[in-house]
Amino acid sequence: MNFGEQLKEIRTSKGLTQNELSEKSGIALRTVQRMERNEGKPSLYSMNSIGEVLGVNLTLLYAPDDETENRNIMESTDQQLWQLARMRAKFKRSLGSYSLVIPFLWVIWYLTMPVEAKKHHIPWPIWPMLGWGLGLTIQYLKAYHIFGESSLEQSEYDKLKAKQ
Repeated sequence: MNFGEQLKEIRTSKGLTQNELSEKSGIALRTVQRMERNEGKPSLYSMNSIGEVLGVNLTLLYAPDDETENRNIMESTDQQLWQLARMRAKFKRSLGSYSLVIPFLWVIWYLTMPVEAKKHHIPWPIWPMLGWGLGLTIQYLKAYHIFGESSLEQSEYDKLKAKQ
């Protein structure tokens, strides 16, 4: 039994039509139809989305050739890179806002506080500066992988792959 036949059997056993599967998974109806007819090579994204709706891991049913496996790895890598790029862009926007707002707060403090109060009180702009600065630091660490979450995942994947 090929991949398409297995997919159709699982779908019908769950009582779903192709159209219902398409709507629930967010995958185009035409893609679902092609997968069931074994036309072309399904993407990892399509198999994962449909597999989630059906409650099965379709990638285990599909035995891709080396070309498809390489393409799926590339798609996964591209998604990770886009996510990383979004995190870094968000950090840079936040840093830009911080660089404009915090000096403005210090100017307001300097112009509005009496001279005598400046000598004996902690300046209030220090609190937003420290709080926002801490948030920026955490955002930077996540965006530039100082915590190493993805590199740890990658190294574990490489170890498992080497054992096979």
